[in-house]
This record gives sequence, C-alpha cells and structure tokens, in this order.
Amino acid sequence: MRRFAGILPPLVTPLTEDGELDEAGLRRCLEYVLAGGVHGVVMLGSSGEAALLLPKVRRRALEVALEVVDGRVPVIVGTGEPSTTLAAESTRQARQDGADAAIVVPPYYYPLDQEAVERHYRVVHEAGGLPLLAYHIPAMTKVRIEPDTLRTLAEAGTLSGVKDSAGDFGYFQRAVDETRHVPSFAALEGSDQLLYAALAYGGDGAISVLSQVAPAVVVALYEAGRAGDWPRAKALHRRTQEIRGAIGPGWIPAIKGALTALGLCGPSVAIPNRPWDAEQLAAQRRRLEAARERGIFDPATVDVAPADRAGG
Repeated sequence: MRRFAGILPPLVTPLTEDGELDEAGLRRCLEYVLAGGVHGVVMLGSSGEAALLLPKVRRRALEVALEVVDGRVPVIVGTGEPSTTLAAESTRQARQDGADAAIVVPPYYYPLDQEAVERHYRVVHEAGGLPLLAYHIPAMTKVRIEPDTLRTLAEAGTLSGVKDSAGDFGYFQRAVDETRHVPSFAALEGSDQLLYAALAYGGDGAISVLSQVAPAVVVALYEAGRAGDWPRAKALHRRTQEIRGAIGPGWIPAIKGALTALGLCGPSVAIPNRPWDAEQLAAQRRRLEAARERGIFDPATVDVAPADRAGG
C-alpha cells in the first residue's frame, strides 16, 4: 500500500516582515488545504524556504503543523542538508517532534556518484528512524538520483517514495517503471504541468505547489485520473493552467502573493529574496478575484468538451 500517494502541498512558510514565523497565517494555510481534501502536507521543502530560515523558525513551523493537522493526514518534513550526518540528525529530530515522514535531497555541494547517494539514504533512514522520500531536484542539488538507485533503495525498504522535480518526464517514466513492483513506494510528480501525464502513466500523485492555492481543483484532477475518467482529468488539468495564469509568473513570491489575496497569510519572503511589490500584488489580486468570480477554483464548474468525452 502506498501510504504517501495523492496530492500533498509543499506549504510555504508564512513569515512576518522581520522574518519570524507567522503562526496565525500558517494555521490558516493548513486548514485551507485540509478543507480542500489534500492527502498529506509537506513542510519545510523548497517552497517552504527551509534553506533560508533560522532553525528556531523551522522547528516551530513543524510544531504548529503537527498541532493543526492532528493526525488527519501525514505530515512530511524536509530534512535535507549538505551532509549525511546533518540530514540524519535533522531527520531524528523530526521523528522526535512527531513527523510522519521526511523528504530528503541528496547531499549537495560536492559531486557524488550513485554509490554515495545510496549510502546517504541508507544512513539517514537507519539513523533518522522515519520513512523517507527522496527529493530529486538536480537543478538545485546538482546531484541526480538515478532510477536504478531508486529501485535498489525501494526494494530494500530504505525509500518509501520519490518526488521528481527535474521536469523531465522521461525520468519520471523510468522511475515508475523501476519501482512499480514495490507496493509501498510512491512515485510523485513535482511539476504541476506534468501531473495529468504522470497519472496517465501510472504515477501516484504529486507534491503540488499549485495545490496550496487551489487544493480542491488539484485533488479533483487526481481523483479523476485514479478513477480512469481521463476526459474529466484533462479538463481539470486545463483548469489548473488557468489558475496558474491567474497567479502569474514566478515561484515563492507569486505563491505567497496569491495566498495573501486569498486572505491566508502575508507576502513576506525570507531574505535575500524580496516579495512582490504593491503594484504586482494588486494586479495579481485583480486576476485572482476575476478568476474566483468565474468559479475556476470550484472543480464542480469544470465542463468536459464533447470532443474529449468522445475520445477526440
């Protein structure tokens, strides 16, 4: 059984203007995605700006998440570090705090071969004591986790899943092919644009940035795909692209701006990055308000084109 299948938002970490945790904002964001039907929550990943936060802010963010979620869905925490020793210690601390699993990048900075990548995950799993998901994002880490490596670690029970954020669908297909025989291993897409294709190929869901802004729509896309209703899944995929267009370009400042427009948290980001300025935020708010008036945040308003329903 794939425990970590489904739609799991990698939540931003709401911050005050002076870089402290905005606890009230985090609580609102958590309740919002839970109400949207998500199957888990990922804290302190890339979207959570974990690499830029003080340890006390990271620790408190996880504490608040565990308190709010209260066992309703799994809470997965990013515990990746530049070294295996640090990642093992961070994972052990997350286990003590009550996290359900950890998502871990390979050690970054030094170039590594696949033997070193395997050794890293084995040590972190043994020392940390939590189920592990590998986080494949070579644009950030400069280290690949090859599909053969995933297979070896999945078969050994070291890894319970992978989030693939390489944006390379060929890689994702190989990851699925190499691990389908391991029933506990979840292959999760990290790019919202590839979720429909990932589900069609047999993937298990996504750690979806967009799902923290429009959780009900992304969850509906997943459910349609799992049910084999591909015309509806395609229509919902197109809806996610509309929502992405309303949010606008960019990553963390754009997502935090959207959550600001939804009344969930403020736009502050961790330094050295900068939030969107007032003009950008106002334009984004207008786009999102117009989108909400058209009902695009409601999956019930999605219509399937006759050609798609007919298989055209």
